[in-house]
Amino acid sequence: MKVSILGSGSSGNSIFVENDGIKLLVDAGFSCKKIEEKLKCIDRDINEIDALLITHEHTDHIQGAGIISRKYNIPIYITPESYTAGESKLGKISDKNLRFITKDFFLKDGIKVRPFDVMHDAERTIGYRLETECGKRMAISTDIGYVSNTVKEYFKEVDIMIIECNYDYNMLMKCSYPWDLKARVKSRNGHLSNNDAAKFIKDMYTERLRKVYLAHISKDSNNYDIVRNTLREELLTSNIKLDFEIAMQDKVTDVFEL
Repeated sequence: MKVSILGSGSSGNSIFVENDGIKLLVDAGFSCKKIEEKLKCIDRDINEIDALLITHEHTDHIQGAGIISRKYNIPIYITPESYTAGESKLGKISDKNLRFITKDFFLKDGIKVRPFDVMHDAERTIGYRLETECGKRMAISTDIGYVSNTVKEYFKEVDIMIIECNYDYNMLMKCSYPWDLKARVKSRNGHLSNNDAAKFIKDMYTERLRKVYLAHISKDSNNYDIVRNTLREELLTSNIKLDFEIAMQDKVTDVFEL
């Protein structure tokens, strides 16, 4: 299993995943041209993408999805609720490439995709647990206001974790956001704070966890140093050593191979 974060933040999100020749994107929140460029940074070609998996209908997650599907004949996997809410942003998707998510499914019999609902202020938001035939597991949730028992269940015993680490509470309270936006961000239907993300990572840690990506970091109410220090301090309380990496808005991460 291979993974690269093509970019993550309020201006766009997309994750590249590959396993045994199957290549997919989780979200396509950049323009088609930008995603083509980002894939070239890791020596991948957008023509090779087998599927687009969408988490929800916000623009920073679907901006390029419709164009990519039409231009390269790639199927989009999306919940009916997210499709209805985001149809105008996606544009016309051919019937053969519109795949509604209602339960677990397989991509070319090589990757089992297990969607799960998370709390966020979209019509519906899901995360994904990806499982390979040889037993490798990855869990992804980049927009999530609250870690429910369902979320914990889908993040159990994974090898790779991609989780939102959106805001620092003190920075959020001091930033220029209007109060209603601050309240939305820190609500259960908003985003995950550094402290909550760090505690979740510590609580879900097992010896099989090889890599953690911290995603969707706010440029207005967070910074990378605070993110690093918050997680390090939390892990230190349990003497946990862990390979973690911050996913940035404008930088493509190196391909991590499990």
